[in-house]
Amino acid sequence: MRKWKYLNKDYIESLRQTFRHLEDKRDELLQLGRTINKNSKTIIYSLIRDDWEEAEKYIAENRKLVKQLFEEVTQKYPQYYNNAFIPLQEYVEAEVVYHYLKEGKIPTHGELGIPEEAYVTGLMDAAGELLRKAVEEMIKDNVDFALKVRGILEEIYLAMLSLNFKNFEYRKKVDYVGGILNRLIDYIFQKQTRRGESLKLDKGQN
Repeated sequence: MRKWKYLNKDYIESLRQTFRHLEDKRDELLQLGRTINKNSKTIIYSLIRDDWEEAEKYIAENRKLVKQLFEEVTQKYPQYYNNAFIPLQEYVEAEVVYHYLKEGKIPTHGELGIPEEAYVTGLMDAAGELLRKAVEEMIKDNVDFALKVRGILEEIYLAMLSLNFKNFEYRKKVDYVGGILNRLIDYIFQKQTRRGESLKLDKGQN
């Protein structure tokens, strides 16, 4: 066997072990992130169907997993922080929808224990899920709920617009919220118009 002149073989072996550990940890964190993503989607789906028992079961689990993930990537493995960004964003999205539907409030990034970057993207993504919930309620003829959602979407849009992001991806998200708001306004208008036409028809038949 050839003798190495410049590199110590024991040192190289220690590097090999370190990189195997880092690769295994990366796989573990990616799996943790996938579980958070799945839980977040389940929470939102359950909330839209008014299945609060199911939603709160996954809310509790998700909070533990997010705390674990965030501690790992900030305290031990900062090189994998970017891999955690989407799961943190998905977590914020689910928490925003949950808090709004349960308490009529929007949590801050500090209350969620999440950095600002993941918070604002998750907050803006929540607009689409609030639109879905509003549409579901309008199908049940609950226009009042849709009008309340319109109010919160307007606030989110104006707040994010006021931040005047230079980052193009964030600016696209702001435009997305504006588009969601416009769609909801249109849906409400159509619903109210149809209700008005129905009232006129009933009066004409009397």
